[in-house]
Amino acid sequence: MPNAPETLERIQDAFDPLPVRMRAMFGEHAIYCDDRIFGFICDDTLLLKLVPEAEELTAALPRGEAYPGSKPYGIVDDDRLGDVEWLHEVAQTIAATQPPKPARGRGAGPR
Repeated sequence: MPNAPETLERIQDAFDPLPVRMRAMFGEHAIYCDDRIFGFICDDTLLLKLVPEAEELTAALPRGEAYPGSKPYGIVDDDRLGDVEWLHEVAQTIAATQPPKPARGRGAGPR
């Protein structure tokens, strides 16, 4: 089921003023900070990648799957979504661990 526009807006607003953007993927959304993916929005729920560098920040989060059989993610409930200081710190921490998107050279399209 697609994410409700109100949910996407509420999550986007919670990250303001961080450079966060969302991108539709497979009927759900990936969420990026500084162009590095740090989580997903699936079924109107924010799911965070679990990385060792953010273990202290995400240890108390319940775990869930983005889709049946996926690796576990941290589930951010409405109370945590309202904790903007924590939310910003965890997003930046997780994003910093992710590799940057490779730059595509000029004319480097599919062959």
